[in-house]
Amino acid sequence: MGIDAGFDIVPKLTKSPQDQASWNIFLSKLRDQYTSDPTVEFKENYMVWKKGEHPMIPYSGHKFLRFSSKVSGGSDDLWEDVKVVIGLAQEVFGNKRVKVWHEGAVEDYFYKWPEVLQSWKSYDEPDVEPEETNPLFIIQNIPNKGRGLVAAVDIEPGTQIIAEKPLFTLSGPSIEALEGPISKILQTLPYKKQDQYRALHNNHKSNNIPPLAGIFKTNALPCGCDSHIGGIYLTICLLNHSCLPNAHHSWNAKSESETIYAVLPIKAGEEITISYTSENQSKNRQKKLKESFGFDCKCSLCTSPPRKIKQSDRRRTEIAALDKSIASDGTIFSDPLACLKDCRRLIKLLNEEYGGCAPTLEGRAYYDAFQVCIAHGDKARASIMARRGYILRRLCEGDGSESTEELWRLIEEPGQHRLFGMSMGWKSEVNDIPLGLDLDGAEKWLWRCN
Repeated sequence: MGIDAGFDIVPKLTKSPQDQASWNIFLSKLRDQYTSDPTVEFKENYMVWKKGEHPMIPYSGHKFLRFSSKVSGGSDDLWEDVKVVIGLAQEVFGNKRVKVWHEGAVEDYFYKWPEVLQSWKSYDEPDVEPEETNPLFIIQNIPNKGRGLVAAVDIEPGTQIIAEKPLFTLSGPSIEALEGPISKILQTLPYKKQDQYRALHNNHKSNNIPPLAGIFKTNALPCGCDSHIGGIYLTICLLNHSCLPNAHHSWNAKSESETIYAVLPIKAGEEITISYTSENQSKNRQKKLKESFGFDCKCSLCTSPPRKIKQSDRRRTEIAALDKSIASDGTIFSDPLACLKDCRRLIKLLNEEYGGCAPTLEGRAYYDAFQVCIAHGDKARASIMARRGYILRRLCEGDGSESTEELWRLIEEPGQHRLFGMSMGWKSEVNDIPLGLDLDGAEKWLWRCN
């Protein structure tokens, strides 16, 4: 018996020279500490403590997610060793990045155990780069859809499938006025890329819109939320639509590229899809897709029995209503408990409707819950809400997006938010989290359920 304790490094380390240099400093400190300790063995690819559950530290930092073990209930208690390793990690990476945890806390470890176990398995594998990696997808014709992207291998949620810089970007007062500028841009590009652009779908051939502008109107993606600048991507523009997509697209301002992340497990041979529209009702979605893109959606939801489609429409209507009311009706101050209840209801509906394929919406709901808590001085609950939002944003946008980085800062310092201190009726500090609660009790505490 006993409890697990240890630490995770968040965000995870990369293969960058800076991260590996920091990891080497950490390893050097560990070697100085344990070289003469007979219970610690230095193997070819990692070091291992030969007691307890045999925790390990790899020599390649990008493989590391967690160091942990049982720290009570046995003669070979590792608690002192765990504390030493935590201290050395904090010296190198800082307290913010080294997430110390133990069982029984409301929010303990950061990474899920299947992900951690997979990382531990990789320790025993030599850290060599393959000469040529297999692509995650292939481009092929999809029945009744034209070209599309199909997974070449099994793809796990959170995997970046594509990061593509735009072929070109444009904005203008009207789509028709873009024909000339597009023509001039194409003349500067290699013939192959010109042909690839002209081969993209044009849904506006009969609408008196010039052909190059019609292709742009059909395919351009905004370079950021609410941006008036549109970008063209020769690969990403081939992704087809689903009302229950398995991937998410977003603009990364740092890299100035459009990214595609898997949000659901995608099996080899399965088409990779994104959502083209935010319309809620099935009839409105079908109308929008037909008018803007020229097709009738035949995804798994749209071909469901009428009863299931009606249930979906009801859920999506309630989701839209809750999302709007939480953001606009002032209950965050007038009735914060009701607002938290609405946030929790919204998250439940999103899971029922989308089954995990709408992490941005779910993440936004947690951010709304964060704002409710921090507006009333509750740093403990706000930090947990920010963490849950961060996990969802990281899943669909990676560690480098502006949204992900902002949520990461709010986990440790929720008081930085502009709403902090509007009221101090729920005042708490980040570490004021009760211990020993079961999962149900922890959720009731988090959402202030009596």
